[in-house]
Amino acid sequence: MKAPALTASIIPSAISLSYTKPKPLFPILGRPVIDWVIEKVSEVAEPVISARYLSYIIRNHVNAKWGGRVRVVEEDRPLGDGGAVVNVIKSLGLRGPVIVANGDVFTDISIREMWDFHKKMGGAVTIALIEVPPEEISRFGIAVLEGERVKRFVEKPKEPVGSNLANAGIYIFEPEAIAQFPDINSGELKIAKHIIPKLMQKFDIYGYVHRGLWFDIGTHGDYLKANFAALERCNCHKEVPGVKIIPPVYIGEGAVVGPGSVLGPYAVIGNGSRLGPNVRIRESVLMDGVVAEAGAYVAKSIIGEGVVLGKWTRVIEAVVADGVYIRDEVLVGRGASIGPNREVEQDVKEGEILP
Repeated sequence: MKAPALTASIIPSAISLSYTKPKPLFPILGRPVIDWVIEKVSEVAEPVISARYLSYIIRNHVNAKWGGRVRVVEEDRPLGDGGAVVNVIKSLGLRGPVIVANGDVFTDISIREMWDFHKKMGGAVTIALIEVPPEEISRFGIAVLEGERVKRFVEKPKEPVGSNLANAGIYIFEPEAIAQFPDINSGELKIAKHIIPKLMQKFDIYGYVHRGLWFDIGTHGDYLKANFAALERCNCHKEVPGVKIIPPVYIGEGAVVGPGSVLGPYAVIGNGSRLGPNVRIRESVLMDGVVAEAGAYVAKSIIGEGVVLGKWTRVIEAVVADGVYIRDEVLVGRGASIGPNREVEQDVKEGEILP
């Protein structure tokens, strides 16, 4: 089955789900993105997380889920991804090669295979690369390869550069490369913008091309796509008595679905959610603890953690942030956004923003 097409006009971006939850904690099939990343990095190294925005929430999650196996270093100011690397190394006194992975990227890349490639090439730096549509190259740093070596790296090019291999946000740096990083007192440091061009002047940099799943969940549309792609790879089909399941569907731990409900295709029901009778969910993600009362209808939408949807509510191509209560029979129209912890008593018009 092919995942449903999503366009930028379907999912609004005016209200961010990250007001109350940092992006690394957005769930993919009931698991925060950061847990997927930690699991990948753990293939070859001890994970360390650098956190700034809502860092206490990330720390609390990591301590509860991973205990002492994962350390968290909190930034006292915006450092950029390059500055975060320097800060972690100095704070913990790390030595040796360092693997850097963005915490808001969902991918099935094998860090083990990337590590083996890095050692085989013998370079100071390896960058993970992913093919993107040619019309999207302006969103990314683009690498031009000569064999497996990066010949040229262009950050967010405005015109074709002869390649559509995008920076996937995963790097391996040897100590000699790390020694060339600027000091964090010089301001916010971006790996792609400030560090890679400098390193290319002194070292060979190699590109590891990943052919599998890769999604930057920085937009609501891409977040839905990531969940849908994971659904297609997931062997998570389950039967629920009295409920029609149209695969692919994920039903989280402790979730309850009432009789007469229809789920799918492409429906993710978060952990501990409770759906009443005759509920319809399709092409949508419900985060943990969502309550949808009898007759609620959700299509092509993201529903935040702890949201309550009253009886016969309709949410269509919209985003509802954490902790919202939508009263009975309210319609949330296409492109609408509802900010966190609100009570909604009247219909929300198409494209309307309730901060």
